[in-house]
Amino acid sequence: MTEAGDSKPAKPDGGAIGPVGLSIIVFFLGVVVGIPVANFGADVLVRYAGEVFAILFAVFLVAVLIAALIALFRKQIWSAIFKRAEFEVDRFARPLADVAQFAAEQKVQEATGAARDLAELVLARYAWVSTRRWLMATITALIAAIAALAGSALLFQQNQLLRTQIGLMGDQNSRIEEQNRFIQSQIELGEAQRSTSIVPEILEIGSLLAQEVQQFQAGAAPSIASLSPGLRARIIAATTAARPYRYLRNPLTDLDEQLLMSSGLLRRTDLAASATIRQQLDAVSGNVQFAGAQSGVMSDRPLSPERGQILALLIYNGLTDFSELNGADFSFAEVRAASMGSSLRFRFASLRFSNFDRQLLVGAEFDGAHLEHARFRNANINYTRFGVGELPSISGGEGLKQGAQLSGADFSGAILKHVAFDGSRGFGINFDGGIVHQVTFGGTSMAGSTFRGTIVGVADFTGADLKSVDLDGAIVFDAAFLDTVAAQAAPESFVRDRFEIAAITPDEFARHPLWSDAWLDGLEAKQAYRITRVGAFE
Repeated sequence: MTEAGDSKPAKPDGGAIGPVGLSIIVFFLGVVVGIPVANFGADVLVRYAGEVFAILFAVFLVAVLIAALIALFRKQIWSAIFKRAEFEVDRFARPLADVAQFAAEQKVQEATGAARDLAELVLARYAWVSTRRWLMATITALIAAIAALAGSALLFQQNQLLRTQIGLMGDQNSRIEEQNRFIQSQIELGEAQRSTSIVPEILEIGSLLAQEVQQFQAGAAPSIASLSPGLRARIIAATTAARPYRYLRNPLTDLDEQLLMSSGLLRRTDLAASATIRQQLDAVSGNVQFAGAQSGVMSDRPLSPERGQILALLIYNGLTDFSELNGADFSFAEVRAASMGSSLRFRFASLRFSNFDRQLLVGAEFDGAHLEHARFRNANINYTRFGVGELPSISGGEGLKQGAQLSGADFSGAILKHVAFDGSRGFGINFDGGIVHQVTFGGTSMAGSTFRGTIVGVADFTGADLKSVDLDGAIVFDAAFLDTVAAQAAPESFVRDRFEIAAITPDEFARHPLWSDAWLDGLEAKQAYRITRVGAFE
């Protein structure tokens, strides 16, 4: 006695599950895999991969269990469904013969019974074969789904690890860049250490200067030209030997007197003014701390404090005419003098990239000086000239005339009163946020310069080249200011229609950072106007 499923092997059939079964399996996989990935992303699938595998494995075990139960209790199932516990292959022939015999004998009832037995056998065989194929296909599909899902999960996990690795590599690159900055700072600080080795020589020059100045005749004004040739040569050599470098700058050294005075209120954190002062300090000097750990920052460009010290030594000894010190190089000099004195003469001096930030200059002369990219930020400059200087001709003819060279010079936040720039030359001079009053720019070439947010009292631009000069945000006290500038400027150098002017309230004027310093011979009490740029530069 053999089972029908064992009597004849099932023919391999690629479409055993059929379109409906395949659709169900694909739908099931889409629900289990596609919906979480689409709604929550691959990270969720990777994060809950264990739970997903557990669900699929549970379904797989259920399918295997069902298959085992069907195989174990098939006789009872077939008996309950088809009234047949088992069947034999040779019994297919007996019902066929009985049907034919009873039909020939015209025994309808017996022929019907034989046909029913045959139909039960056929249906039982078909049900067993189909059920077995469905079970095997389902188990195979579940195994394939688990394998495919495992591969996808591993791929997602690999992508996640790659993203993590990329992030770590970005952090590593940042650390390498930071390390390179530290190495660069170390190199620059080493250069600073070598450059400061000239300090003993500067101190020796200061001692010799004091001795020679004391030997001058009583009442005679000291002069650099009166110094001994040897001492002048040592000064010139020292300015050449003192090389510019970047150094660690303490933010506390960059505070002006007003901020220093108001910074005492920082301890009163219960006052609204404390927060305002903190904002001002951070805007000017970065993270300023008056107690606790202090952290310096590298200067934003190379400077030479030693050259500034040489300048200070000469000024302290009353030697103020630096035009007599031919060959000295004061470029990159960082001037930090407690008092610059008056009547300083820097005619034709080499002061490129020099730094005069927050210095008080009264009666100084920079005629013909080389001041490219020099800084006068937040300085107080009065009765000073940046005009044309003349050097005598060696041959006895007409001397060399040259205006101060001011390309890139920075006067931002500076107070300029009774200052002359007549005949000077420069591109992109910065006057932003400062005060300009009783200042003349006659014949000045200042294309590309800016007066953004500047308080302009009385200024003369007669013959000045004002190509692409920006006055956006400037505060003036004459409603016809723009028309006056257009009439004074060099022909076709100032575009009047590029700007508009409108009156502002006293409160708006009072919000200017230098409002309290705007003493403009009474103009500050008059109606103020703000200039707004409405046209683009070509």
